[in-house]
Amino acid sequence: MFTEQLQLIETLNPIYNALTTVFDVPDDATGPLAGALFSVKANIDVARTATTHGLKSLTGNMKTADAPIVARLRAAGATPVGHANMPTLNARGMHTCSDLAGHTVNPWDASKSPGGSSGGDAVAVATGMVRFGIGNDSGGSLRLPAFLNGVCALKPSYGRYPQGAVFGQADPSFPTQVMTVEGPLARTVADLRLVHDLLCGADPADPRVVPVPASGPPAPRMAGFVPGDPVVEEAAKRLVDAGYEVEPVEAPRVDEAAELSLRMIATPIALGYEQFAAFAGEEVALNARHLLKVRPALDLAEFLAVTATRLAVQREWARLLDRWPVLVGPVSTIPSYEPDQDRRSPEALAGYFEATKLCEATSFAGLPAVAVPTGLRDGLPTGVQVISRMYREDLALDAAAVLETALSPAVSAG
Repeated sequence: MFTEQLQLIETLNPIYNALTTVFDVPDDATGPLAGALFSVKANIDVARTATTHGLKSLTGNMKTADAPIVARLRAAGATPVGHANMPTLNARGMHTCSDLAGHTVNPWDASKSPGGSSGGDAVAVATGMVRFGIGNDSGGSLRLPAFLNGVCALKPSYGRYPQGAVFGQADPSFPTQVMTVEGPLARTVADLRLVHDLLCGADPADPRVVPVPASGPPAPRMAGFVPGDPVVEEAAKRLVDAGYEVEPVEAPRVDEAAELSLRMIATPIALGYEQFAAFAGEEVALNARHLLKVRPALDLAEFLAVTATRLAVQREWARLLDRWPVLVGPVSTIPSYEPDQDRRSPEALAGYFEATKLCEATSFAGLPAVAVPTGLRDGLPTGVQVISRMYREDLALDAAAVLETALSPAVSAG
């Protein structure tokens, strides 16, 4: 069943370095996804394989059970074929390079970054090595590599799928609990929807999961868009052509939410920096120092205040999305990155954060978003993200499907 696909992986993976490990795959799966191979980010458990988090020292970290969403996909007939490369310890968002496997290569232009942190999965999908990939996102880590590789990604709502990725403790810290979500990357919006439908549903392993249907009732075909970006404005025009009522809107408290999301993430890193640096090594510690320079850790009083601010931000977004069920905005206002761009200085890292602040803000608010390609510019992919109401991923998928049909090029990477 998988002979041709495995031969393609054998040919392409040495070029693009998307998969760190290729598994032995059985040939007897049944179900709606039978015959579909998928990749799994190297910080998500797959039974009988090592969850390395990108570290050579964790190649013996063997797991006995699948993470919940891997188990759900396997039950539907899909087959995990390999762990995908990621930044070491997920400590870098803009580029995918690990202690274990080195750099992953952008298939559109080897001088450009494939993005992070789910960059290995995005490249595996973009080059056709897998039908879809499973990564995670706490501030753009699904959406940015999808944008840079010309594929689709779904960052689900907080509490939508049962989560499994964790490192160094039995359960994730509060910032990870409320902002990091696992989700799919695929070449088409239809495949995102298929995977989404399979991943929804309560699980006693994760009490955060909200038992609501994968799709909700029809909503008015109305969309807001963030003005000022020509790719976003072109996408807005195509929604108008498809019958949406569209207006420019101001997304609420984006700068504040983006900064606070990163300061929340920085806080546990700062508290355990010495141990983190000793374990992770100097390359990863440099990333952490840059982060702490531009987004310093919160003290206790500040952290408690942020938990209240987060609710206020969520409320303002809920009011906006009650009026406009979807919002179209940029994934990144910078169209491409060099692989070392974020590591050159704290100021360079701050520039990356500024470019992707809508991703960071929507992660802070727990909102779902779909990244969808919209064409090519100077030979590189362009794209937008479609943000929707909590637990209404279907509305974002509907609008993304319109944009995919109207704007996405019929070309492939690699």
